[in-house]
Amino acid sequence: MKFSPKWIWRRDLVLVLLHKDLTVRYKGSVLGFLWSILNPLSQAFIFYLVFGVYMRFNVPHFLVALLAALFPWQWFSSCVNEGPHTFAANPTLVKKVAFPRQAIPLVMNLQNMVHFILALPVYACFMLEDGLYPGLVWLPGIPLLLLVTLASAYGLCLFLGALNLFLRDIGNLVVVLTQMAFFAAPIMYTMSVVPEEYHWCFKLNPFAPMIICWRSLLVDNEINMLFLPAALGYAALFMLCGALVFGKLQRRFAEVM
Repeated sequence: MKFSPKWIWRRDLVLVLLHKDLTVRYKGSVLGFLWSILNPLSQAFIFYLVFGVYMRFNVPHFLVALLAALFPWQWFSSCVNEGPHTFAANPTLVKKVAFPRQAIPLVMNLQNMVHFILALPVYACFMLEDGLYPGLVWLPGIPLLLLVTLASAYGLCLFLGALNLFLRDIGNLVVVLTQMAFFAAPIMYTMSVVPEEYHWCFKLNPFAPMIICWRSLLVDNEINMLFLPAALGYAALFMLCGALVFGKLQRRFAEVM
């Protein structure tokens, strides 16, 4: 497959913007990238105390299982919460006629993906401390789930970012819905504590299959073929909806900013 010079230019543009954003974000910061993992680590510590120590959930390797869901959720939720503002916060770039506007949310998503990838060695340390070891299945599994998560988050950002320019309540609504989704998805609890007759409900939750697949890979060293098709389906749906809404509304972006 041949790539046109225009696509190569856009790819190089995305890489330049990504490097700039990562550099600016941690300029003058002592801890730098560590700030991006302190939030899920602090949440995991609190949940571990409440459910693993005080309430004594009978879940093997509970802290590792928490981190296996919290790290990808941190990436995904950060993108979704920033998504409605991704175009509104960059009026100068949006108003440039020749600038590929779809690159703006893509750069933001890639930035959060980089943070997640850098957090994986930290997660591996917790695994080793708990007597668990990464498996060879990580080699195909991690790139696959990276693509699924990136597609899901990017599609939602295109959708929400375009709509928010015309209905500014979207940003506040998304924060509320994301908080609700956190408890609806199996993040601070595992599927082992959910009765099997209710497992089908999690396939209807557009965010649960992705989290379940990440936990299966990172904790159990297996690709969850029961929930992977649903995760792929939701990723494709989010990308389709995002592309359609963005393509329909982008011509009016400059008018409403």
